[in-house]
Amino acid sequence: MRKNSFMKKLTAFILAGMLLLLTGCQGKLSDKFDEEEVKNAAKDIVTQVNEGNVESVYNDIFSPVMKNAIALETLQENLSYTLDKVGAFDSFEKIEVAGTKDKDTGTEYATVMVLAKYEEGKAMFTVSFDEDMKCAGFFIK
Repeated sequence: MRKNSFMKKLTAFILAGMLLLLTGCQGKLSDKFDEEEVKNAAKDIVTQVNEGNVESVYNDIFSPVMKNAIALETLQENLSYTLDKVGAFDSFEKIEVAGTKDKDTGTEYATVMVLAKYEEGKAMFTVSFDEDMKCAGFFIK
């Protein structure tokens, strides 16, 4: 049991670290992205996760880098660990979009913070997209 908890924390740390790398220069959304499209894509990911379609999100939306960073099974365990505590999804409370740029490569990303309300609490999803609208960062707290 202890090892499982450690692995969940380690995975969350790795995903958070990837997001920190992506958000080296956070600010205005790049002209390469449409704000509404980015918001809708993030809401779609959160909706699919809430409906239990994690495998579909993983296979269809996650970038190759994200797939290499976390196994599907680990992602599902981490999501269950967080979402089981808050109950059924109720609504989206707040959505914010920011532009980010990898300071080493100059690659631009769109990062969306989605605050979701559930029966017994809230969860904050942070989702980053690359220019191909593939999920390049994913974190839930």
